[in-house]
Amino acid sequence: MLRRRVFAICVCAVLFALPGAVGGQDQKSIVASASGEGTLRLGKEKFKVHAVVVKLLEDGKAELNLLSDITIFIPAAWTRTDSASRTIELTTTDTKMEGGGQLLLREDGKSIAGLKLEVFNRISGKTVTVEFVAK
Repeated sequence: MLRRRVFAICVCAVLFALPGAVGGQDQKSIVASASGEGTLRLGKEKFKVHAVVVKLLEDGKAELNLLSDITIFIPAAWTRTDSASRTIELTTTDTKMEGGGQLLLREDGKSIAGLKLEVFNRISGKTVTVEFVAK
């Protein structure tokens, strides 16, 4: 019985120590959201953007969710020139869309400062433009 308790305590100690040890490594994936103000233009229609949620995954894929009166999801690929850069280049990966833009991160490198996109929808023939500034 005592051995089980000692074993359980050791396992817990190791598990609690791991996040601190891993925390010093470079972050490869980023999930960020921000509320703020922006505009989403879909052809001639114009909507206010209230929030943006962005997932930048390790494999270079990105998921953009634009929240307004309508919600827009844009799959994309992301790159940055160097690990210190706060500007993320985005290119849509949906075969029905063409275009991209830039995601600007704050100095912490983990939160959104702004977003600019211009994507052409080949099916509808409409261009989606987004300009967003986080609070």
